[in-house]
Amino acid sequence: MTGMSERGAPTPVAWARLPGPRSRMAPSDDDPQRTSGTRGGTEGRAVAPSGETIEEMSTDPPPEASSVDLPPGESAERVALGRRAMVRRSAAVLAGTAGLLAAPGLMAKAAADPGDALRLGGRNRAADSQTRLQSTTTVATLSVLNERVRRYEPNGDVDLVAAQLRLETPVPGAARPQVPDVATMAAGDIAAAGGLLYFGAESGGFDVVASQVFTSYFANYLHPVPPRHATVLDTRVLTGADREGFAAADLEADGRLVGGRRIALDLRVLVNTSAVPPRAAVAVSLQVFGAAESGVLSLYPAQTVADGVAVLAYAVLPGTVTATGAPFALPASGAAIVGLDTDDRLWLSVTSAAHVVVQVTGLFVPDPTAVVDTAESLLETSPAIRRVQRQRRALRRLTADSPVSK
Repeated sequence: MTGMSERGAPTPVAWARLPGPRSRMAPSDDDPQRTSGTRGGTEGRAVAPSGETIEEMSTDPPPEASSVDLPPGESAERVALGRRAMVRRSAAVLAGTAGLLAAPGLMAKAAADPGDALRLGGRNRAADSQTRLQSTTTVATLSVLNERVRRYEPNGDVDLVAAQLRLETPVPGAARPQVPDVATMAAGDIAAAGGLLYFGAESGGFDVVASQVFTSYFANYLHPVPPRHATVLDTRVLTGADREGFAAADLEADGRLVGGRRIALDLRVLVNTSAVPPRAAVAVSLQVFGAAESGVLSLYPAQTVADGVAVLAYAVLPGTVTATGAPFALPASGAAIVGLDTDDRLWLSVTSAAHVVVQVTGLFVPDPTAVVDTAESLLETSPAIRRVQRQRRALRRLTADSPVSK
């Protein structure tokens, strides 16, 4: 006889001799307990409540191993050990066979039907019943974690894992588009479709309002700019390095902007949306000094857009109305919110030569990661916040090639 070891390999053949039975199911004719009449004829018997007698198991000691015929050259002890090993191996074979027979039944279903236990790694169908998860813990009832690192982010700042949670869209491939019935949302419900995310918010009492969760694609983040970093242009104090950023025809000798020339202010010192699909906007404060003639300052969303928006008018008093008899340029100021182009540039022009001061007071960006960190802000940021910043930048880099147009 052979069996299977713990590792699944066949075991060596075990030889054993199985002698014939030494008893039978019927009572033996020469059983002394049945033929003996001493002790009232009830020795070796038990009396049942009905008066019948029940044969008790014999208490005679088991026969000696020497009474069993042994193979030539084998001892009784060795034969006994061989029998015990054979029994253990036979049990292992039977257990393994039972497991193989039961496995197909366990693996047949790839999904759990309503009423079944939750099936991890498979599809679970709840039919028309709600699946509820309750606990008495002092932390969040549900925690979703993905520990499988798939690959490294190209810049090497972070490791990449799959999304922790997915809100499946309504039935794909249906004849008509489907959307969640947000009008019947309960408090705390979350629904998504068409790129929009809705949350059932309590408005007081028993009223629930389906509120849209504004993502970076549909809303902007306002980031105030510190005053020490606000001034991006002051033609009164231009240095030689500053002039290199303009064409020769854009500036007069004293630094004033030439009338009729459209210039670009590169705001990448403050904001960088190169990896963020929607464009940014800025809140600007504008000032005009020393104009040669009265005119208008206009802002443009891009270089190629023909029409701009006049946001500031400035005036020059003629010499006929001044005490000195010389023209006098009145200072003028204004404010506006204007969008930047895809390269984060602000375009402006004046109709007549004038000194212009531009200060950016706020940034409207899709995400805080679009805000350029200054040396001061990096020094003031804690390690935990810097870690979050690295994560946000990596996410923006990964979405830089999104088909969504800027």
